[in-house]
Amino acid sequence: MTYFWFSHYILFLIIAITTATGNVGLRTQQGIIYGRQTQHSIEYLGIQYAKVARWKPPMDLASKMFPNFSLQATSFGPCCPQPKTDTYIPDQDEQCLYLNIYTPIVPSNHSLLPVFVWIHGGAHKIGCSSQSIPLIYNGTNMIANSPTDQPVIIITINYRLGVLADMFLKELIEENPEWPTAGNYMYLDMLSALRWIKKNIHDYGGDPSNVSLFGQSSGGLSVTDLGAVKGSTDLYRTAISQSGLSSPGTYTSYYSTNDALNCSNSVVQRLNCTNEDKQKVLSCIRNSSIEDIFTIYGDRYTKPIIDNYFFPLYPPLAIQNGQYNNISLIMGNNDYDLTVCLDYPDMNYTQAIELISQSIEKKWIPSIVDYYHLQNCSSNRMANNSRCCYIVLSMATDKLFDCDIRRIFNAFYLKYGAQYERNKLFSYHLNCYPQCPVVPEEGICRHSAELPFVFGTISDFHSEELFNCTWDNPTRVFSNEIIAHWINIATTGRPLSQWPSYDPSSPRHFHITPDQGFLSEIWNRNCSFFDDIEAEGAREAFENNHYVIKQIPK
Repeated sequence: MTYFWFSHYILFLIIAITTATGNVGLRTQQGIIYGRQTQHSIEYLGIQYAKVARWKPPMDLASKMFPNFSLQATSFGPCCPQPKTDTYIPDQDEQCLYLNIYTPIVPSNHSLLPVFVWIHGGAHKIGCSSQSIPLIYNGTNMIANSPTDQPVIIITINYRLGVLADMFLKELIEENPEWPTAGNYMYLDMLSALRWIKKNIHDYGGDPSNVSLFGQSSGGLSVTDLGAVKGSTDLYRTAISQSGLSSPGTYTSYYSTNDALNCSNSVVQRLNCTNEDKQKVLSCIRNSSIEDIFTIYGDRYTKPIIDNYFFPLYPPLAIQNGQYNNISLIMGNNDYDLTVCLDYPDMNYTQAIELISQSIEKKWIPSIVDYYHLQNCSSNRMANNSRCCYIVLSMATDKLFDCDIRRIFNAFYLKYGAQYERNKLFSYHLNCYPQCPVVPEEGICRHSAELPFVFGTISDFHSEELFNCTWDNPTRVFSNEIIAHWINIATTGRPLSQWPSYDPSSPRHFHITPDQGFLSEIWNRNCSFFDDIEAEGAREAFENNHYVIKQIPK
C-alpha cells in the first residue's frame, strides 16, 4: 500500500483560478473562494459556517453568499472563548464558528470523495481546530499519509465551549417558543457545521451522502451523542469515538434538567444578574464580560443536557427506544488513557475511596469495595495486582471504557436482535507507545497520545527544543496503518478486514499495537455489575426530573 500523493495530479475543481500569489480559487455557489495550495492538498481555512448570538442556536450560513462574493480562505478563523490553559490557543472571539477544508490532489475525472469531519476534544471547555504549535489537527498531513487509492476530504471545525455551550435557564427556554429548550449549544453548532457540509461540500469535490465523523475525548463523546439528538438524521453515516472519556453509556456524563438549572442559576447569581424580570436577566448575562463569566464558571464540568426535547435520551436509552441514527459506530480507547498508578503510585485505601467517590455515587462505594476486593489493597509498589492504584485503575477502565462501549453496542442488539446489520459496530484498544507524545511523559499511550498518529503529524513533533526525541521508521509505519484503518472507515463504513466486528455472543475488541501486530482480546467480564448500577442510576437521574420541557417528540 502506498501512502503519498503524487504532486503531478491536478485537484478536482469545478473551476480553478490561480492568483498572482499562488493561491487557488474555486467557484462555488457561495462565491469564489481562494485556498492555500500545498504539495499534497489545497487548504480552505477559516470558512464561517454560522453566526453566533450568545446563548442562542447558531444562525446557519450554508446558503449565504460570501461577503463581496469572494473569500480569502488562507488562514484560520478565531477560536471560541475558553479558560486559559497550557495549550496554545490562537486568537479567540465569540464569532468563532468556522471550519477548515483540506482537499486532496486527485485526477480531474475522479468521483466525489468521502468526507471526514473532526470534532476536537477538551472536556467541552477548551480546544480549537487550529490549536497547538505545531498544528496537531493537520488535515494535509493526514491526506499525505493516507492510501493513494482512498482519497478523502478532511474537515475540522470549531464549536462553542464551557459556559457559552451549556447555559440552561428558564428565561432562555421561554425566550423562543419555536425552540423551547436551552443549553447543548456545542451540539447545535456541530449540526450547523454538518448542514453547511451537506449543502456545500459538493463544490469542493466531496460526497454529501458519505460523511463520517471522528472525535477524541469529549469529541468522542460528541460523535456518539449526535446520533441521539434532534435534527441529526442523514447528516452523516459513520462515527469514530476515540477515548470518549466522558462515557456516552454512563448517565453521570450528562446533566439532568434539574442539575443544569441549578448550575446555570448559580452563574446568574454570581454575575449579580438575578431579577424577576426575565428580559433584564437575559440582558445582564449577555452583556457580562467573557472574563467574568469564565471566572465565575470556574472548574465546573461542561456536560450535555438530557432536556427531553433536543437531546431527549442518552445513547443507550435512545438506541433501545429506536431514537438513534442508523450509523456505523467505532468506539475505543488508549491502553493508558487512565494513569492512576503513574499519578498516585503510593495510593492507600483511604485515597482510593476518595478518588472513586469523585465519579461514583457514595451509595455504590461499599459494593465497589466488595466486588473489587479493595478493602485488602496495598500501597506497596511491589504488591502488583493488589496495589490500591492498580485496583482503582482496573475498576475505572471497566466503568468508563469497556463496559460503557459494551452497554451501547448491546443496546443495538437488544433493540434490533438478529435484524441488526452486521459489520456496523467495532471496538478497539490502542497502544501507540509514543516516543514523542503530545504531553511527553513516560512514553506510554496515555490520553491524547494517539492524536499525532491519527493525523500523521508525528514528524512535526521532532524538535530537540520541545521534546528532545526522534521518530523511527516503524513508528511512522504504525501511524500510517492507523490512518489506513480510519480512512477505510470513512470510505466504506468499516475498518480493514482483519478487524472483527462486535458480536454479543463472543464480544471482542481489536487490540492495535505496533510491535505485536493486531490482536483480538476477550471483553471485560465485570460489566454486568456496572450495568445494574447504571440502570438504577439513570432512572433516578432522568425519570425524576422536576423540570420537564415537553414530551419526547414522536
